[in-house]
Amino acid sequence: MKVAQWAEIRRLHEVEKLSERKIALRLHCARDTVSQALRMDQPPAGKPARRVSVLDPFKAKIDALVTQYPELSAVRIQEEIGRGPDGYRGSVTLIRRYPHRRPARARIYQEVVYEPGEAVQIDWGECGRLTVGGTSRKVSVFVAVLCHSRMMFIEFTLSQRKADFYRALVAALNFFGGSPRKVIFDNLKAAVLNGSGRQACFHPEFLALCGHFCLQPVACQRRDPESKGMVEVGVRYVKHNALAGRAEQLATWQDYRALAVHWRDSVANVRMHETTKQRPVDRFQNERGLLRPLPTPPFDTDETLAAVVSPQARIEFDGNHYSAPPQFARQPVMVRADRTHVSLLHEGLVVTRYVRSYDRGQRLVLTEHRLAALEHRGRSGPTSLEQEFDALGSVARQFHLRLKSRPVRTVVHLKRLLSLTRLYGAQEVVTALARAAKLDTYDAAYVENLLLAERRRKQLPTPTLPTPQRRELIDEIELEPADPSLYDRLFHLPSEDNHDTT
Repeated sequence: MKVAQWAEIRRLHEVEKLSERKIALRLHCARDTVSQALRMDQPPAGKPARRVSVLDPFKAKIDALVTQYPELSAVRIQEEIGRGPDGYRGSVTLIRRYPHRRPARARIYQEVVYEPGEAVQIDWGECGRLTVGGTSRKVSVFVAVLCHSRMMFIEFTLSQRKADFYRALVAALNFFGGSPRKVIFDNLKAAVLNGSGRQACFHPEFLALCGHFCLQPVACQRRDPESKGMVEVGVRYVKHNALAGRAEQLATWQDYRALAVHWRDSVANVRMHETTKQRPVDRFQNERGLLRPLPTPPFDTDETLAAVVSPQARIEFDGNHYSAPPQFARQPVMVRADRTHVSLLHEGLVVTRYVRSYDRGQRLVLTEHRLAALEHRGRSGPTSLEQEFDALGSVARQFHLRLKSRPVRTVVHLKRLLSLTRLYGAQEVVTALARAAKLDTYDAAYVENLLLAERRRKQLPTPTLPTPQRRELIDEIELEPADPSLYDRLFHLPSEDNHDTT
C-alpha cells in the first residue's frame, strides 16, 4: 500500500462518509485493503525497490579485503575482484562509492581548557616569496598564541632557520612581558632532533632557551596538528586576513615588518574572538600577572660562526662576502649576526661591523679596508720617492693610497706633486691635496690647478724654479727648501688676513 492510497481511503471514509464497499469500488481495490488502511493510524512506510548492482556479488570479498588490508586502494580492489572469467567488470567508481568499503575510523576530540599563564602555542607559516635586491627569498611568519587569552604575536622572517626561530620566540616572550609554564609546538627542526610527542629528543640549544625562561617543552605527535589547534587557526588567520589582498602594499621587506606590528596591535588582538567571545587584549589583562617575569640578562639569540679570513681579506656569511681588515687575513675570527648587523670579532674584540644584507651574492667592502689592503699589498717596501711624499703627513698618505687605486702611473703623479712642494711649499700643497680628496679627485694636474687658482685669488704671481742650461747638471744642484713667503714680501703685499679685512 502506498501513502497516497492510504490518504485517499481515509479521506473518502471520514469526509465523504463512504462505506468500505463503495471506497473499494471507486479506487478499484480490494475491501481488505480498505479495511487495513482504516485500521492504520500512521501512513505506511514505503520501501523503495532495491536496484540490483553489478557489485553485489563481490561485496563480501571487498569487505574481506578491506578488513585484511585497510589501506588497499579502489584500483587494487578492482584488480583483485576482477580476476577470472566471472570477475567484476564494472566501473571503479562503484567501488569508491561502496559505503562499507572502509572501516569507520572517526576520531573523537576532547576540548582542552587552559588556565591563565599555563601555555603558549607556536608555529611557522609560509607566506610566498619576496625579491630582496636581486634575490628571491621565501617569506615565513612566526605565530605565538597564549592559550588562555588568545593574545597573538606575529613576526615575518626570511627563513625558518634555528636562529630565526629562537629570535622570534624570545621576541614573543618580550612582547607578552613574561613566560608561561609550557610551550607547545610540532616537530620543528630547530626544537626536535628526532622522535615526536613524548618520545621527542629536543635540541640542546632549544633546551637552553627553555631553561633560561623556565619553560616546559611539549612536542605534539607527528601528523597531529589538532593538538595545537589555536596556533594553527592563528596561522590561517594571518594568511587570510593580514596578507590577503595586500600584495601591492608589500613591495619591500620593511613593508612586512611594519604590517606585522600594525595588524597585530590594531586588528588581531582587539577583535572579538569567535571562541572566547572576548577581545584577546582584555582577557590578557587577567593573564599578564600570572606570567613568569623575564630573567636578566636577556637570552642571547645572535648567530655565531667561526670562520677564517681568506687571503683576499673576506669572510662569507648568509650568501654574501664581507671584507675584513687585511691584517687579519688567514686568521680565525668569530662572526656574530643579529637581525640588523653583522660583526667580526678577533680575540673577543669587534674589528668591523656591517649593516646586514638579506640579498645574496653581494661583495660588501668598506673603504678603509680597501685602502689598508692597498697599503699592505705585497711589495718589497716603499721607494724613497713614496717615503718622501708620505712624510708630508696623513693627508698625503691617504692621497697616496687612493692614487694607487686609480688606473694611472702613481710614480709620475708623486714626482709632479713633490715638485710642486718645492715650488709652492709643503703647507700649500697639503691644503690643495685635502681639497682634491674632498672632491674625490686624485690627480697631480688637478692639485696644481687648485694651487694656481688659490694664487690668483690672493693676487700673487706664479713662482718658478731656476732651470740650468745643461740638464745633466740638474742632479748636482742642491737647494734649500724654498719659502714662498719671501717672494711675497718682495712685492710688499699685505698679509692674507689684512687683505681679507679691507
